[in-house]
Amino acid sequence: MESDGLLKEAFGLNSYEVKLYLALLGKGMRAAEAAQASGVPQSRTYDTLRMLEQKGFVIESDGKYISASPSAALRSRIAKHFSDFDSEQERRRAAMVKIVEELEPLSDPGRGESETVMLKGLEGISAAFLEVLRSSDDVFLLVRKGFEARAAFLGLLKQSGEGTARVRLMLPARQKVAGRELREAEGLGLEIRYSDGILLDMMAGDGGGVIIGVPARGKDESFAAVAIWVRSRSFTSSVLGTLEPLWKAAKRRQAGNP
Repeated sequence: MESDGLLKEAFGLNSYEVKLYLALLGKGMRAAEAAQASGVPQSRTYDTLRMLEQKGFVIESDGKYISASPSAALRSRIAKHFSDFDSEQERRRAAMVKIVEELEPLSDPGRGESETVMLKGLEGISAAFLEVLRSSDDVFLLVRKGFEARAAFLGLLKQSGEGTARVRLMLPARQKVAGRELREAEGLGLEIRYSDGILLDMMAGDGGGVIIGVPARGKDESFAAVAIWVRSRSFTSSVLGTLEPLWKAAKRRQAGNP
């Protein structure tokens, strides 16, 4: 039954929990009866039933265990996941404020003045992306293959907060953008244009250097997302000087048009 696997993969039930829940569907049973009907060892049945109660899949009444309906149990579980996620995000944000307050003064603003760093993995690239945003007043984003990761990077722009750099986004001339995505990007303050001159993924900020995307290797290889971060004022100035006329020649285009 496909539901067995989905209950495990999507909702975090273990094998015993799935067996007991399915055995109890539409029936009320005592623990011993549930153990026999499900094939779960009796020594594990009570603990498993308690876990199912905590997760909202089973209700105990007068010594009998009754299953909650699948729709009620699963909606409750999803709501719990959202609540846990929000709580975790709040905990991390509070921790971030304290960590930044304590450690930011220790960072050296002049570090990496002329260094080149290889970034491996989406999280490493994301951290550099935020650093360039934080350090710059004017940022160019050239997106080609990186368009597939647009949701992640729009999320980073949201995290960066208000009053950040001017961000100019250039996409390939034939790139289609859904109207909803276009409105979301513009709502974050991005200026968007389209150009035939985009050959690779790049981010260039006047105070943070240049991040250049490296063509990805096979998806099943580690570090498929790779970029090079060049922290050099002269190189960054040269790149920005090249991008400015490219921006002026780029065109505005309606959402969804090729």
